[in-house]
Amino acid sequence: MQGPRALTSFVVWLAVLSRSLEARADDASEAGAAQVDVRGAGRAASGFVSRASVDDSTREVTDAASLIEPLPGVHVRRLGADDSFATLSIRGSSSAQVAVYLAGVPLTGGADPSLDLATLPLWPGARARVFRGFAPAALGRGSLGGSLVIDAPSPRSNARTDVWAAGGSFGAARVRLGDVRGVDGGVRFATGVSASRSDDDFSYVDREASVARQDVVYRDRQNAGHASVSGLASIALPIQWPGNKVGALTVTTLLQARRQRLPGTASLPTQNQRLDSSRIVEALEITVPSGVGTASLRAWGRREGLAIRDASTSSKGLSPTSTSDSILALGTSVGWKGRPFETLSVEARIDGSAERFAPGTWVGVVQPPGARRSNAGAGVDVLWTLSRVTTLASSARADAWFDASEDGTISSAFKPTGNVGVETAIGIATFASHAGIVARPPSFVERYGNRGAFVGDPALRTESAATVDAGLHASHAFGRLRLDLEGSLFGTWASDLIVFIPQGAYGRAKAKNIGQARLLGTEASARAAAFGFDLRVSHSALSTLNLSDCRFTTGACTRPPLPGRPEHDFVGDLAFTTGRLRVRYGIDVVAGISADASGSYAYAVPDRALHSAGARFDVPGVNGLSVTLDVRNLFDLRVAEYPNVLGGKDPYPIGDFFDFPIPGRRFLLSLRYVIPGAIE
Repeated sequence: MQGPRALTSFVVWLAVLSRSLEARADDASEAGAAQVDVRGAGRAASGFVSRASVDDSTREVTDAASLIEPLPGVHVRRLGADDSFATLSIRGSSSAQVAVYLAGVPLTGGADPSLDLATLPLWPGARARVFRGFAPAALGRGSLGGSLVIDAPSPRSNARTDVWAAGGSFGAARVRLGDVRGVDGGVRFATGVSASRSDDDFSYVDREASVARQDVVYRDRQNAGHASVSGLASIALPIQWPGNKVGALTVTTLLQARRQRLPGTASLPTQNQRLDSSRIVEALEITVPSGVGTASLRAWGRREGLAIRDASTSSKGLSPTSTSDSILALGTSVGWKGRPFETLSVEARIDGSAERFAPGTWVGVVQPPGARRSNAGAGVDVLWTLSRVTTLASSARADAWFDASEDGTISSAFKPTGNVGVETAIGIATFASHAGIVARPPSFVERYGNRGAFVGDPALRTESAATVDAGLHASHAFGRLRLDLEGSLFGTWASDLIVFIPQGAYGRAKAKNIGQARLLGTEASARAAAFGFDLRVSHSALSTLNLSDCRFTTGACTRPPLPGRPEHDFVGDLAFTTGRLRVRYGIDVVAGISADASGSYAYAVPDRALHSAGARFDVPGVNGLSVTLDVRNLFDLRVAEYPNVLGGKDPYPIGDFFDFPIPGRRFLLSLRYVIPGAIE
């Protein structure tokens, strides 16, 4: 594999380029070039990060998926309307290769490697960070594709009360409440409540009926609704330590409950299935000043309950009619963060965790095995300011896993990971580049199977990949015009990818370490604001090769692309504000998705462009009150044409996945009322 050789060459190139760019920056300064803005110096040296906030979004944010959907390098795959099952891909990764954190607590692990974004809570002022490729070692065990971090409401933010309520198409009703305030003694509270429900009985094209009648026939999707509620409370208390040292105790608690109907596919709908889930998250952090930095102790716990109910009789023997499972995870860590020297910042952390998957009673199929995972690791992040324009970053982790199933099978693994990065400012632009190794251990299903459709392999090796990237960021004001531009390119060479290979005549699949892949891509985002206009665009381009597969289409070996990854993903929004009114137009384009592992164009997901529009009005006489109307899929696109075996084309419902339709035009009317808190 050429990945390690490319990585070695890239690290050497980083050092040479850093010195070269530093010299050029010094020359430019002496020649009277524009002043360098280094207020964010060092941030890009650690890795490329995309940020999203409910407060800064031009679109109405309905769920966590819609919050991060416009970010570069990010692709959200939906199996239906908002709040339906949705997964996240970063730089062409699979959803199982993305780590997800909430308030510092990992929500993904051995029992649940792929997180449904619809289950993530959302509150007023919610913020998200997407680490594209490399994440800080102190955050915890990374992953092969990147990490998503959802920041819980901070009790240390500005005091305010925020109320948002909305209603719209397909029986949608949503509410989000947030409150931040302080009391005597420096104690501060942040609370958040969110709830939503919908029927999601939208209409989509019925392919079989349309082909038979030679016309487009629609039918309503059924059993697709949901109802959910969540609540969060966070408290921050100052602590007086000996020696007049003032630290803090922060405690965060999250409670969630959700009922999701499972409608199945367009070809095989299921009208009697539902998934009931619950989540409890508890996080605690104690900080104390220590020397030139701050020491901290963290502890967290997470419990999830999952139950499937199927009232039908036709699916017996094919899928369970009743399940009741639970996931319990506990973890702790100790760390220190500070500046030993003026030019050196260090954060070091030692952490450990334990996770257990406990299947309940399964009816209709064989119960999967229970499993446990113990994980111990240590990480360090170093940021070194070499000069006034150049910063060097380094991150390293070492993790060990010990897995065991209830039948006595045990597995263990050890994997070091790390990366180096450099950032150099030249005029109004900042250049950054990184290279490193990332990894992901097998999940419980991959290691031990489920005693049904999937056969595990306890000897599976950890997935790993060598990744390199480079990019530029520039921000400048030209009179009343403000520009903010970012562009980057990346390459990933993955090995020991875990795939399920069909085995036998009974539709079973066995996990194997046979996968290798190459992913190359570009990411770009731009924002321009002037004279009331606000333009935001984001584009991701991706080229993938499945190096473990070979298709002899013309007598020569052709490597197919990885399925489900778009070659192009574009999001654009143009807003105009005049007085109390803001109007918006947006477009989302997805192109070049192959639907199966063969990469055959006969099974490609059709390209699509979905338009949207919106208008927000600040109500006069009531400060902080606004009304917003948002329209998605403005031109009601619901039909796509797939090529058939006879060389013609058949109508199919449009969607992110084959046979999983997404809705047509939909409306959402919302009210938001923000009450600033008293000045503290």
